[in-house]
Amino acid sequence: MKIALFTECSSEYGRRLVDGVASYAQKAHDWRLVWINPAAKLVRGAFDGCSGIIARVANDVLARRLARTGLPVVDVFCQREYAGFFGVNSDHETIGRLAAEHFLSKRHTAFAFVGFRNVSFSMKRRRAFTELLERQGHAVEVMEMPLVRDQRAFFNMDARPISGERVLQQWLGKLPRPVAVFAANDLLAVTVSRLAKDADVSVPEEMAILGVDDDRLLCACAETPISSIDPNAFGIGFSAARILAAVLKVPPSQKAHPIHHVAPSGIVERTSTERHAVKPQWMADVLGYIDSSLDKPLSTADLVARAGRSHVTVSKMFDELLGMSPVRYITSVKMNAARKMLDNGNILVKEVASQTGYTSVARFCTVYRAFWGHSPRFR
Repeated sequence: MKIALFTECSSEYGRRLVDGVASYAQKAHDWRLVWINPAAKLVRGAFDGCSGIIARVANDVLARRLARTGLPVVDVFCQREYAGFFGVNSDHETIGRLAAEHFLSKRHTAFAFVGFRNVSFSMKRRRAFTELLERQGHAVEVMEMPLVRDQRAFFNMDARPISGERVLQQWLGKLPRPVAVFAANDLLAVTVSRLAKDADVSVPEEMAILGVDDDRLLCACAETPISSIDPNAFGIGFSAARILAAVLKVPPSQKAHPIHHVAPSGIVERTSTERHAVKPQWMADVLGYIDSSLDKPLSTADLVARAGRSHVTVSKMFDELLGMSPVRYITSVKMNAARKMLDNGNILVKEVASQTGYTSVARFCTVYRAFWGHSPRFR
């Protein structure tokens, strides 16, 4: 059975999506994937002999072309809903909330969002991001860039300058410091990082930056390595293939098909968000040290040594800024991380214990139960 896969492979997102489809195809045994490059001209007969199509449907022209094939189509971009198409999409609302929660965990109080004007995924991420922060009493500055004519900004094909950079740079210059900036995708995040450097704004000390897609090439090659939310493109590709397989077996009778949403995998933190927005600086360093030492046993003595301050001074600062003792804060960081790992599934409790610095699974379970009120895996 021949399945057409119409998506770019020049971005990390596209490659992971293809990996997800390929993983399902290997299990199906009778699938043969045919990759069609969306950057090339779509020739007549490109889908001849295919049984179905999985595509990133970026515009109405492509949608009409795919619809004319008469084949079942699973759209893995979902910029718009097209009659007769099935859809698998990122959970953009969860992505937006993850960004807000991450910045709040770093004690930021000034926030901004950079996205694309009238683009569905960007608008959904912005709405979820701002709504959560506004419920916490925070205002969010918003800049939405004009819709680009090509697909680079959507599909992260490269990091060349985007339209409207001068306006964006002026807007960034008016933001308070320090500020936490959430960008709708990694290309925008890298652009913000470059413009910040041009304006002598230090990242992450004065401006924390978080993107989406976890494009490791873009993020790692930025002036400051960019933290990013992994939208789980592999899971999106796998789910798209699973849905297409079900449709090929039993064609549905209904015309309206609900979009299936796939939860993001989490945040991949790099340098651009590693700092906590607290004063004094030594306290920010201590909090960053805790974050980077998640897999190690930590005590107040370790924090005192890191801070170069007295035990009394460190304990007093934790109480004033965070309302808890150093030990309680360390436990809260580890337990929140443990819960996220377990919620994502496919991980053993003993592995979570090890990754959060507990050499004894029994001790980890005792602390987890005391903190959350239930044992790991059981609520």
